[in-house]
Amino acid sequence: MPEVAGEMPDFEAEGLLDGLEGDAREARIKLLEYLIVSGIPLKAIKAEAAADRLALIPADLVLGRKRRSMTPTEIAEDSGLSVDDFQRLIVALGFPKPEPDQRSFGRDDLAAARRLRMFQEAGIPTESVLALTRQVGSSAARIAAAHRDLAASEIVDPDADEFEAAITLRDAARELLPMSEQAVAYALRAHFIEQMRGDIIAAAEPGWLGVAKAREVSVCFADLVGFTRMGERSELEKIGSVTKLLESVAIEVSNPEVQLVKLIGDAAMLVSEDGAAMFDAALRFIEVAEEAGDELPALRVGVAHGNAIPQAGDWFGHPVNLASRITEAARPGSVLASAEAVEAGGDAFSYSGAGRHRFKGLDSAVGLFRVRRRSETISE
Repeated sequence: MPEVAGEMPDFEAEGLLDGLEGDAREARIKLLEYLIVSGIPLKAIKAEAAADRLALIPADLVLGRKRRSMTPTEIAEDSGLSVDDFQRLIVALGFPKPEPDQRSFGRDDLAAARRLRMFQEAGIPTESVLALTRQVGSSAARIAAAHRDLAASEIVDPDADEFEAAITLRDAARELLPMSEQAVAYALRAHFIEQMRGDIIAAAEPGWLGVAKAREVSVCFADLVGFTRMGERSELEKIGSVTKLLESVAIEVSNPEVQLVKLIGDAAMLVSEDGAAMFDAALRFIEVAEEAGDELPALRVGVAHGNAIPQAGDWFGHPVNLASRITEAARPGSVLASAEAVEAGGDAFSYSGAGRHRFKGLDSAVGLFRVRRRSETISE
């Protein structure tokens, strides 16, 4: 803690010690003195106390609280971006729309405004950049929530007093945030390279990689319904147990004819050269999930069929991309498949039309079918 110097405010008269006694009162005083010495105005301290955020201020200082001294108007003047576009950028990231004279922004915000302006000058539509920003903001919020919960549940001692918790969170912000940022950057880079490689392979002419490498397969994605909302509720331990359960289910439904390719957070990917075996595994996904009851959220499954290329343990090509998109269109507790997958699956299953769906990246709508075992009763 910084050395206390000078006269301290009367914290009790300011209402900052209301309802506190004994050790809790002493811890609050110690934290308040720390904040005053750190240069936090009394008015800001009272506002944070009213919002039950006092223990977060030391971490906020590490993350640049004192450097947030610019308004949207000033950022607009410096970056060449309009005030309206900067406000829209902040909203796209998932934060409230700031007032033009709201002095709560800093260097990182200015850099973000300059990036948006550079995109505009390059001829990229602002709406396209903001649409991407919304996706990034949503993903970043979930990642931040997961790391916050890790700090709260694993680093902060449940028996710590308010001052001790505040200092622990400060140290976590100072030491763990850089590592977390590096981990996110690593994952983003790795996934970006992998997806770009997949797009190149999927679009390649046969002569690029050799026709012998392409194989006709059925591809299945099984996706947990509501997994994103779980992340937003920050149920970190539950998410960990659910993903482990998904992994065990994916292993259970795979067999010599059906290969478990990978698990991607809330989804599992399987591949098979036997269309009927793939449908059997896809339906088993739904059945095992239902048997698990409340332990596992509902699954939705999508299956596509076509030529794909195996590489380094993964698969690339049109059926991979299509199966992923079909999964997003499936109802919870159902298997949805393309016409090609139905043809490959044969007569061992029953099918019902699910209409035609348009997917991003495809020129024409795709006819889809719900897949059931022949013993199931069809009720639409």
